[in-house]
Amino acid sequence: MSGMKMKYFFSADTARKLGDQLGIDGDEYAAWVAPRVDDKEIKDRVGVFARGLRDRLPGDYEEAVAGVVDKLGPELAEGEGYFNHAFHLWPVSRFIEDYGLKHPEMSLDATEALTRAFTGEWAVRPYLARYPELTMTRVDEWSRSTSHNVRRLSTEGIRPRLPWAPVHRPFLDDPTPIIPVLDRLFADESIYVRTSVANNLNDIARTHPELAVATAERWLSIDDSPAVTWVAERGLRSLVKKGDPNALAAVGFAATDAVELVSVEFPERVTIGEKAQLHARVVNTSDAPREILVDYRMHFLKKNGALRPTSFRLGRFTLAPGEERDLTKNHSFAVTGTRTYYAGTQAVSVVVNGIEIDPIAFELVARP
Repeated sequence: MSGMKMKYFFSADTARKLGDQLGIDGDEYAAWVAPRVDDKEIKDRVGVFARGLRDRLPGDYEEAVAGVVDKLGPELAEGEGYFNHAFHLWPVSRFIEDYGLKHPEMSLDATEALTRAFTGEWAVRPYLARYPELTMTRVDEWSRSTSHNVRRLSTEGIRPRLPWAPVHRPFLDDPTPIIPVLDRLFADESIYVRTSVANNLNDIARTHPELAVATAERWLSIDDSPAVTWVAERGLRSLVKKGDPNALAAVGFAATDAVELVSVEFPERVTIGEKAQLHARVVNTSDAPREILVDYRMHFLKKNGALRPTSFRLGRFTLAPGEERDLTKNHSFAVTGTRTYYAGTQAVSVVVNGIEIDPIAFELVARP
């Protein structure tokens, strides 16, 4: 999919490939799909694919899904991302979502099979909403599987804010039912599983920061290996980016007066479309090594005249007693598809272990 918008992947060619794999007429299926997806975004395109499967697979859902499961292909090995190897199977997930709700046991079985060959978290969502106890019982079983793909399904499927899926509001309000699953998997041998654990914890941190920090601290008290430290840091990344002192302390970046920001330099005038260099110097004035995390925040002028901060990483390192370090970053003010600039007074600030200096104002001007 490199070089093209993801939605265009779900085209006639993909329909032909999927149809041939599932034992239906791939050419006829592709011809049916093509005119129905042209004006649609990716999720709606996948919905068209699934509707086409419903009309071409056996009318009995149980017979249809059993036949599909038999044709999913081999299980993905660790590191074989589904985007590269099995993305064309997403409509199978949507078929389970849209047409299997009256058959929850069989549909959850099919989702487990699907996640081995592709991924299954999206198919979990309607069952989690409609059959929460049944689904969470199955999630517990999945978390104990010998398959890294199935273990990852157990945590990914119950993320409060799973991308490309409806928010699961009960877990926004009370994420505690998620914690036992994460507790079982935070030190999993698979990076695929650990990444999902971290992303789930980051979802929890958005609405329940105290619970997220306490959970990460508890994991680190049990196992402070590099793998678990990575999970904790990634799971608290949004809080760390905001400068949350408890999250920073949990991952080793305690606020302290012993780390001094000696100087910050930034141009007084910057032209939209160009780069500007930020320079900062920090020193450890204590007699002990210090773990240092330095971010900077661009306080961008928005259309309504307000300033809105956006954080960027400047450096992460250990400073020996008395050591100074210079940090430099060329920040681009190029206009992109996701960022628009408004000329006027903006500001930049530097944050060291969660402590932010007063913002320094600068003028952003339009290109002559």
